Amino acid sequence: MNDPCEPAGFKVPIVNMSYRERLRWAELRQGVVRLNSAIVEDTASQFLSELEYLRRKQVPRVMVKICSPGGGAYYALAIYDALRDISASGTKVIALVEGFAASAAAMIVLQAADERICRANARFLLHETRRWVFFAVERTSDLEDEVKEMQALTERIVEIIATRAGKTRDEVQRLIERKEVWMSATEAKEWKLVDRIV
Repeated sequence: MNDPCEPAGFKVPIVNMSYRERLRWAELRQGVVRLNSAIVEDTASQFLSELEYLRRKQVPRVMVKICSPGGGAYYALAIYDALRDISASGTKVIALVEGFAASAAAMIVLQAADERICRANARFLLHETRRWVFFAVERTSDLEDEVKEMQALTERIVEIIATRAGKTRDEVQRLIERKEVWMSATEAKEWKLVDRIV
């Protein structure tokens, strides 16, 4: 049977795929996408391509399996928007944390799901927005602009968490201000970062 999302005559080159690639393809065809590494340009691009494939297939459910140290907030927001778009089109989005969801994975991607679940031994990390630059040559005005952008980004992330967790923006801001906060699955459920533990 021809898949309308794939070009006529398209065949998955199974022979040239590694076991991991075959497993990923098999899961994707079942509506499962994985975020198992840092959220950087390449992983975000692959993830978004896989979501687009599932959107075109009009699957009834997307399962996002997360085991990620987080990464770039802008890439995570692109994933967040794509997941919310899929959800708005009638597809249920479920996120399952296996291992850990840190930083942008917990604070942005996980919060995009309609149902947020985790394994009993999952761990979560929340913190303020960070900037990592070594040996950069910047003017004071450049830094002022970056601080404004980081503050706007932090406000958006705090808004996402506050909305999903049923907390005030001040509660979220106080939790993450000037520190890293690690949570167990039980603590994340109590804080309403996840809906249930499996």
